[in-house]
Amino acid sequence: MSRRLATAVTGLAVVVALALAAPAGADEVLTVVSTDVSAYPLVRLVVAAPSRLGTQAPASAFVLREAGVAQAVTVDALPVDQLDVALVIDTSGSMAGAPLAAAKAAASSFLGQLPATATVSVVGFGGTPAVVSPRSANRVAQLNAVGALTAGGQTALYDAIGRGLAQLGTGGRRVVVVLSDGGDTASVATLDTTVGALTGAGVTLFAVGLTTPESNPAALARLATASGGRAVAASDPTGLAGAFDAIAGQLVRQYTLSYQSGGHGGTDVEVVVEAGGARATGTSRLTLPAAPVVGPAVTVAPAVEPAVPAVAPASTAAPGAGATWALVLGGALVGLGLLGLGLAAFGARSPRARGLAPRRRSAGVADMARRAGTLGERVLSRSGGLGPVNAALETAGVDVRAGELLLGMAGAFVLAAGAGWALLGPLGGAILGMVVPVAMRIGLDVMGRRRRRRFDDQLAETLQIISGSLRAGHGLAQAIDTVGRQAEAPTAEEFRRLAIETRLGRDFIDALTSLAARMGSDDFRWVCQAMEIQREVGGDLAEILDNVANTTRDRTRIRRQVSALSAEGRMSAWVLMILPFGLGGMMAVTNRSYLSPLFGTGTGYLLLAIGAGLLVVGGLWLRQIVKPIF
Repeated sequence: MSRRLATAVTGLAVVVALALAAPAGADEVLTVVSTDVSAYPLVRLVVAAPSRLGTQAPASAFVLREAGVAQAVTVDALPVDQLDVALVIDTSGSMAGAPLAAAKAAASSFLGQLPATATVSVVGFGGTPAVVSPRSANRVAQLNAVGALTAGGQTALYDAIGRGLAQLGTGGRRVVVVLSDGGDTASVATLDTTVGALTGAGVTLFAVGLTTPESNPAALARLATASGGRAVAASDPTGLAGAFDAIAGQLVRQYTLSYQSGGHGGTDVEVVVEAGGARATGTSRLTLPAAPVVGPAVTVAPAVEPAVPAVAPASTAAPGAGATWALVLGGALVGLGLLGLGLAAFGARSPRARGLAPRRRSAGVADMARRAGTLGERVLSRSGGLGPVNAALETAGVDVRAGELLLGMAGAFVLAAGAGWALLGPLGGAILGMVVPVAMRIGLDVMGRRRRRRFDDQLAETLQIISGSLRAGHGLAQAIDTVGRQAEAPTAEEFRRLAIETRLGRDFIDALTSLAARMGSDDFRWVCQAMEIQREVGGDLAEILDNVANTTRDRTRIRRQVSALSAEGRMSAWVLMILPFGLGGMMAVTNRSYLSPLFGTGTGYLLLAIGAGLLVVGGLWLRQIVKPIF
């Protein structure tokens, strides 16, 4: 594979990976905190936005669709003043190392998202809870307290929550945010008394549970549910930042969306918000009354009905029409592709050199295929590509005309593009279509290299056959015929062609030199030079060919030995080149959210571009390291 071809294949793989993975990681999650249909047809939803959308998204950034139809919506940001937070962090022995470091980073980011007016207290707990930062609005002191936490001891979860409750004031929105990686092992208080304390004080608890063999997610879920909060699970320390970000969204980035509903019974609602260069989507299932209330329906109906006809065509009719046109166009392209492949198959010649009987064809179809192949050759001739394509076909031993190959490639291109258009859209169709010529070029190169390698490996035996025929008293032409009959492919095919060319009047040395150039064999070029010198000055050609055969046999033996010694290095190079794509594909299947920053941010795209460049450079470097040099 040439350097340009290796670069093209690597670039194509990166484009395919970007096209397939980018849609999966484009949208973040917009959490629907609560819904209220008590004043139907007026419906209210409370949503929490992720941090990438900023602290204050404008009302125009929100789009609400009920049953796929856009609705006129009123957006109000919930106030964040008078927020009082007790941050309770697990510092037991099981948190030592990476878990505690990730917890510190996530807690620091959480503190940075809180408004400046919010009061915060920090409690750390192992075997006993301790207040490391009393209740205040001093973020610097709180960040220093979090950074100074150390791990050790058992887990007094319930006592720590009680200590956090004691730090809260008496007014405003009072919240306890707790992080723990294990069940309670050292508290005096119990789960029931802690739940009673939370509900009695009217305090909401948000829990982040780091999943470990010792964790107790059921207890955290009960504490959060009983107090009207939420429990978020993190499967590993790297997920703590996202868990704390989700809780911060419910504290400082909440919005109330109100709209007049026209639905009945079970209805799906989708909310989309775009702000700060990011996009988030959330969905919820509403259970609406079977029929609207008479009073509100009479007063609100005039304002709702005019909006429905204007929105419905844009959101429901257009996508269906676009999908229909995509299917129609994709089907038409598939049909054209099949037609081109069929004509190419009917126009392909049977390999007479192998003794196969010609196929029976319909005269009309064969004539159409012949005309299409001739047209393809004219196109290649005008573009200057007829000679290189014919040379590639001859080297690879493919018994088709250049025009027939172009016709088949065009049919396969249209077929792949049509199928991709119908299944994956325009971008998928374009990518699958471009794969066809690249794959065909790679296939011809691989077939040509294998054929040349077999020719070189058979050359020593070929020269032995020629020298033996000469010693037996046969002429050179008879010796060439003997090779064409007794040797294996591809040597037999090439020497039969050599014999035919000489019978038709072509100079023997010219035909021999053309064979050497077609097969790209340096060893056979020596044979041509030896025959040309013998033809001019005389000598024992059989002895000359024996010497060349011995030299060629030694070169072949050394080449095979070097190839065997470098096989491990070549395999390692292939593994290293495929490993990033294999690992990325596995992560996309098992944990797609883990890759979302890579395919959903500008920094991620920059890292992908840098990685692709380094992969190409490393591939070329490895190729030079393991490439045998003769």
